[in-house]
Amino acid sequence: MSQDILIIALLVIILVGFAVLLTALFMRRVGLQKMNRTIMKAEHNYQQQIAGLQTQLSAKVGMLENMVEKLTLSNQELNRLNEIKSKFMSVVAHDLRQPLSSIQGLTSVLMLDTTAAGGGIGDQAALNNILKATDNMNLLMSDLMDISMIDAGKFKMDFKEFDFNGLMGDVYALQQINAQKRGITVMLYDYPEPIMVWADRFRISQVLNNLLSNSIKFAPQGGRVEIRYYIEGVYVKAFVKDNGPGIKHADLVKVFEKFHQSDSLDKRQRKQGWGLGLAISSEIIRAHNGEIGAISSGLGQGAAFWFKIPVKQM
Repeated sequence: MSQDILIIALLVIILVGFAVLLTALFMRRVGLQKMNRTIMKAEHNYQQQIAGLQTQLSAKVGMLENMVEKLTLSNQELNRLNEIKSKFMSVVAHDLRQPLSSIQGLTSVLMLDTTAAGGGIGDQAALNNILKATDNMNLLMSDLMDISMIDAGKFKMDFKEFDFNGLMGDVYALQQINAQKRGITVMLYDYPEPIMVWADRFRISQVLNNLLSNSIKFAPQGGRVEIRYYIEGVYVKAFVKDNGPGIKHADLVKVFEKFHQSDSLDKRQRKQGWGLGLAISSEIIRAHNGEIGAISSGLGQGAAFWFKIPVKQM
């Protein structure tokens, strides 16, 4: 009897375990189905989001393509206008040189004739003013030619070896004449040893003449201009310092821009230039792998312009 009970108990335990197993399997299946539906729903939402993002991205790409096309057309138009401007400046500068040369020649002849005939001081002064005006126009024509070549990418350098000391002496002698006319004292501090450079002598002299003539031009009557140069590492560095009107701090980064003229200059000083010389000088120094800059403590404190170019390596 006890064995029958034991067998029945075992059977009950087996049946209960089997029922529990079936229940667990059923619940697991239900859970998997629920999880599967959740995953499918999430995947559906994800696909919808992806489709929405793709639509937005396509729209953005279309907008960007339209913008790029417009910018390309605008850039092409700007290049075309810039080319027209450069050609116009070049043609104007070239075509005006001939009549200016004729005016200068005729004025010089008239001055000689007036002097020989014992003409009045007024006549001489008028003819002298004509010569000054044509000189200024010739300088402007040269600057316009240089700017047009820079814009066209045709601004070439002729590199040769020369002594920087000799160039400094030549520029000083030339500008000393202008300084004496205005009562400006120009001091040149020579470097005691030769400084050989590999550069375009004409263009570097153009930079020096521009910096020195600007200092003389803006220095007050009876003012002082100093020129110093020395070796700094693998460079020769030149300074031109004056006691003129100075430069505002905000203008220090602008003085080398084309056609820039400081607001602090008076009308007379503004008429003496077109704001091209420093821009051309900057391009020349850049073409020599050098640097150029300006220093000033502010208005009324004078200014110093400097540049440096590599010395010739022995």
